[in-house]
Amino acid sequence: MLLNQKYEIFPTEDQKETLDCWLQYCRQTYNSALLDKQRMYKQSKTPYNRFDMQRQLKLDKEKHVFLKEMPSKPLQEVFIRLDKSFTNFFWREADYPKIKKYKDYNSMTFPQFGFKSNMIHRYAASFSENGKVTVGMLYSVSKGRYYQRI
Repeated sequence: MLLNQKYEIFPTEDQKETLDCWLQYCRQTYNSALLDKQRMYKQSKTPYNRFDMQRQLKLDKEKHVFLKEMPSKPLQEVFIRLDKSFTNFFWREADYPKIKKYKDYNSMTFPQFGFKSNMIHRYAASFSENGKVTVGMLYSVSKGRYYQRI
């Protein structure tokens, strides 16, 4: 069963810069959440789940204006990715999650897009004139190449 297809997209230079910037925000959010999770566990042995991380993100957006420039769904998806990596670690299916370097974090997800309930109309993303995503999609960035999965 084919679940998705991958298409190469050709963004302008400004759009590439925006995508790279967003990707770095996701990577920084991932690393920050991982460090917070480790610190919380060492200090009080309390779990720090993705809902706690999302509450922290809301506070971070008030402090750091640059986080408001980015759509919230990819940042929230970072916490699901981190939660999944810990689940895989505890099930002994993967190594302990590590801090992601620039070269190691190369994709972000826009989960709210796909098919409408009637399975006919498909959501798609496009950049508006001001460089913002008006509707979203699943992006994958790989070695300077950009892809759209539908």
